[in-house]
This record gives sequence, structure tokens and C-alpha cells, in this order.
Amino acid sequence: MSAMPKFKIELEPTNQVCSKHNEPMLMMFGRPFCKSCSNEALQNSKFSTADFEHMRDQKRFDNAMLPKRHTHCTFENYMTQHSGQKYAKQQFVSFYQDYLKDLKRNGVIVGRTGTGKTHLACALARNLLSKKQNIRYITSEDMSNEIAKAWTDKSMNESTLIAQFVACDLLILDEYGLHDQHETRLQLVHKVLYARYDACKPTMLISNFTKDQLKENLGDRLWSRFQQDKLTMIECDWEDMRSGVVV
Repeated sequence: MSAMPKFKIELEPTNQVCSKHNEPMLMMFGRPFCKSCSNEALQNSKFSTADFEHMRDQKRFDNAMLPKRHTHCTFENYMTQHSGQKYAKQQFVSFYQDYLKDLKRNGVIVGRTGTGKTHLACALARNLLSKKQNIRYITSEDMSNEIAKAWTDKSMNESTLIAQFVACDLLILDEYGLHDQHETRLQLVHKVLYARYDACKPTMLISNFTKDQLKENLGDRLWSRFQQDKLTMIECDWEDMRSGVVV
């Protein structure tokens, strides 16, 4: 095989002088340029490995779409005033530690409003994001609405939209059972849950339902699948903590 011919760029001198560096400019591809200006631009465009890592981390965090109110939630700033809160926090920490050991399972957190369910879930998300995991937070209603766009927008595809929610490493699905109970919308939510089960992807489901109500709403087949690989189940049955206490 014959060698590829070398391509040589011809640089022609010009009678122009760079006003910044006071040096003769060269002509390349019909345009004058200053060699020193070009070198400076090249240097300024270089990002360090740390710069790229920071950009990727920020993009990963943005894509998680955590609620603004909960972007700074941590396990450390979750209030534990009684045994129920301490147990819930410990279960989330254990879920996180097991996840890092590749023991990935589904999680269900149920109970009254204002008990810190979303706080703990977002704290979990922040910890996993710091470990380069792709996390997605969304309410059940918003997810069903997003997928339902395919019904009216012919440029979208329902399967493709569902696949987007299957692709993330962990899906945190909040407010299940609140505004998603229209039969066709609920079917979309269940399609995502089934698809994540088939893809061996864990899901954290948050609901104001009781455990029994959630089991009935999901149905026996989906509830059974949710328990694959030892389900983490947390019930928050204490009073609303938003009245005077930040959780």
C-alpha cells in the first residue's frame, strides 16, 4: 500500500503587523493571522482534566433535576427528633452504602406529608451524584405528562420517552398516587416501572399512600417485582414536621 501524501500548509508573509504583539502577520487560507495571537487562543481554550470533571459533575447534577428547595439536603441536616426519623435516616444511609457495593435494590418510602421523605431521597441523590451516578428525580405526574406528549406530538415516540426514564442509574419517583391516577396516565407510570425492572435498574418510589394502599394500587405483579433483591421499605407515620421545624 502506498504511503499517504503529506499535506503541507503554505504560510505566506504579509505586510501587516499585529497591533498587539507588533510582529508580522502571516497568510493562511487567504486570511491574515498572528502566530502569537493563535498560540494564546490555543492556550486559553485548553481545559485541565479537573475542569472537564467539574463540567461533567455539574451537568450530571443539572440533569438530576432535584427540586430547588431540596438541592442542599443532606443526611447530616435531616432532623432526627425521634426513633422513627432515626430509623428512616439509617435505612437511607444503608441503601446508599449497599448501592456502592453494587447491591442495588428498589426502595419505597410511604407516609404522611411533611415527614422528610423527599429530603432523604434528595440527600441520597446528592451522595450518589458525587459518586458519578446518573440520577433522575421527577414526580409521577410530571413523568406521565412528559411521556403523554407523544400522543399529540408526532415527532415524539412513547417508547423513546419511556427509555429516557429507564436509562438513569436510579430513578426517584416522587408523589406517586397524588395526581397520576387517571387510568391512561397511571399505565404510563407502570410501563416505566416494568421497564426498569426488566433492565435491572433500581427505583425509589415515594408516596403518601400507606403500604397497603400502595400495594393495591401497584397491583400484585408490579408489587412482586418491586420486592426483587430485597426491597427497602420505610414507613413515615409521624406528624407533619414543616410547622416550625425544617426537615
